[in-house]
Amino acid sequence: MSTELKIIIGVAVVLIVLLTIVLSSRDRIKKVYRKYLNVGNQSNLTGGQFAQIAAEQLDLNIQLGVADGELIDAYAYNKRMLIMSRAVCNSASLASLTIVAHELGHALQHSKNDPMFGLSTIWSKINRFTKKFFVPVLIAGLIVLFFDMAIATTLLWTSVGIFAFNLLDKIITIPVEYDASKRALWYLKEYHYLSPSEVRNAKKLLNIAAQTYIASLFDGIIIFGNKLNRIFSKK
Repeated sequence: MSTELKIIIGVAVVLIVLLTIVLSSRDRIKKVYRKYLNVGNQSNLTGGQFAQIAAEQLDLNIQLGVADGELIDAYAYNKRMLIMSRAVCNSASLASLTIVAHELGHALQHSKNDPMFGLSTIWSKINRFTKKFFVPVLIAGLIVLFFDMAIATTLLWTSVGIFAFNLLDKIITIPVEYDASKRALWYLKEYHYLSPSEVRNAKKLLNIAAQTYIASLFDGIIIFGNKLNRIFSKK
C-alpha cells in the first residue's frame, strides 16, 4: 500500500469519526430534549412564566421573545432578549425550565460583565465576518497552486488562519456555555424550582447539550467538506 493511499484512508477514517460524533451528539440532545419536554416540573410553570418571574427575581433588564423551531432557544445579547421556542415557552416541562435557566445564565453573564462572555461576543462578531472568506480563499489557493507557488502558499496559509480563528471562536464558547449551565443549575436548586431528582435530570440534559458545544468544533470540517463536494459535483 502506497504512502499516499495510507494518507487518504487515514483522512477518510478521521472524517467519518468526526461526522459520527457531530451527528450522534445532535441526535442525543434531540432525544433527551423531547423526552423531558413531556415531563412536568414541580413548580408547574411554563418556560414563559418562569422566564418572567426569574428575570424580575434576578433583576435582569431583558426582553422575552418567542420563535418557531426546535432547540432555537438563545440569549441575544445585542437586543438583551431571551428567545424561546414556542414549545419551551408554552409547556410546563422540565426541559422548558432547564433551557430557560441556561439562557438566563447567559443574561447574568452579560449583566455582570463576565470577561469570558465579553471575549466570546467580540470574537464571534469578528468570526462571522472572516469565515465568509474561508472557502473562496482556499479554492483560490488550490487553483493558483498550478501557476504560482508563492501566492498559492500565502492564500492557503490565510485559509488555515481563518479556519483556526473560527475554531478558536468555538473553543472560547465552551467555557461560556458551561458557566451558563452552572448558573442555571444553581438557580433552579437554590430557589427550589425543581426537586432534587429533577435537578439531576436537568443536569443530565445540560451535560448532553455540552457535548454539542464540543462537537461543534468539528462542524467547520464537515460543512467545508460538503461545500467542496457541491462545488466539484457541479463542475
